[in-house]
Amino acid sequence: MKRVRLAVVINAIVLAGAERMLARVLARLRPEQFDVRVFTIGLPGPFTEHLEQLGIPNRLYEFLRPKLPNPWHLLTLARDLRRFQPDVVQGWMYLGNLYGGVAAKLARRDMPVAWNIRHSTLDPQIDSRSMRWSAWLGGQLSGLVPDRIVLCAEAARAAHLQVGYAPEKLEVIPNGFDLSELRPDPVARQCIRAELGISDDTPLVGLIGRLHQHKDHRTFVRAARVVAEQFPNAHFVGAGEEQTYSAADLWSWVDEAGLRNRFHWLGVRHDVPAIDSSLDVLVCSSTTEGFPNVVGEAMACGVPCVATDVGECAEVVGDTGHIVPKQDPQRLGEAIGELLRMPRSERTALGDLARKRVVERYDIHRIVERYGDLWRELARSKVGTTLESNRRAA
Repeated sequence: MKRVRLAVVINAIVLAGAERMLARVLARLRPEQFDVRVFTIGLPGPFTEHLEQLGIPNRLYEFLRPKLPNPWHLLTLARDLRRFQPDVVQGWMYLGNLYGGVAAKLARRDMPVAWNIRHSTLDPQIDSRSMRWSAWLGGQLSGLVPDRIVLCAEAARAAHLQVGYAPEKLEVIPNGFDLSELRPDPVARQCIRAELGISDDTPLVGLIGRLHQHKDHRTFVRAARVVAEQFPNAHFVGAGEEQTYSAADLWSWVDEAGLRNRFHWLGVRHDVPAIDSSLDVLVCSSTTEGFPNVVGEAMACGVPCVATDVGECAEVVGDTGHIVPKQDPQRLGEAIGELLRMPRSERTALGDLARKRVVERYDIHRIVERYGDLWRELARSKVGTTLESNRRAA
């Protein structure tokens, strides 16, 4: 089959889990098989810079306040898709799905379209009104616009069926991880601990994630207080960029918990595998998730995890860590303590099982293959449709 021309439409500014997963897949496509171009609705920032570093062509649209599709913007995107002449258009996240799907059909009515959903809840108490409205609109259009709809987690299926997504088009392709980059690293463990000024036998518990209300750092800090009462020498570390919260907000919660001398905030870091390798326990305290990248990454580094029971966390962790209710610092702290009380050899063995689970289920090469198969199948359907149209015209 000829090289597949793939257009990906995404609404992105930050470089969070959903954006990283897209870049992870695109960077591993074989160039002799796929000609890729990303159409980004957003602003210049970490995501577009990341694409540039990977050598992935990107067209940026600095549309103002693109919370809902704008007709003029749709026409602009449709014009550029028509110029690129893709075989397949892949939307990524709700607005990327809407913009990409509608613009693709404006560019050419029989254009094959796939959507990708990265969220598992549509909860008025957690998710913004604009996000829920975009998700609902996608549900109403799902029978007409996309040919296939990819969920990143089985946990997302029920919420999206409730708002009208076509059940026969839904399938799950989970996130994937590069196991050559993510692996236990004793040298990195020592280096990070030296940076923090702690010894190799100091219990170290971490949370990697942007300062956003969905990540619920406040519950993590309160759970750290519970742990600190059981383990007087335990330390806690976090890393991520400031978003809806600032580092000052985080430090106010740390001071409230009396942990200023035992808490380390590293800000934005590009050595997450090294930080993971330095940990005894990784925590995901989120109130909502699709597929938690940070959990899979830590597990690949041989670190057992404690995660809240949201999204696909329970399925990812399995029996290699603990799952607790969200927004329950007492239960979260107790679960962390259970892992820290294990002899180090047993905790290491549990981490080995965690890595094995990632190897068996979430190897990035298998995930890229599944996306490649999807896009090739849709491209073949386009060829079949074109041939049938030509026969009818004749």
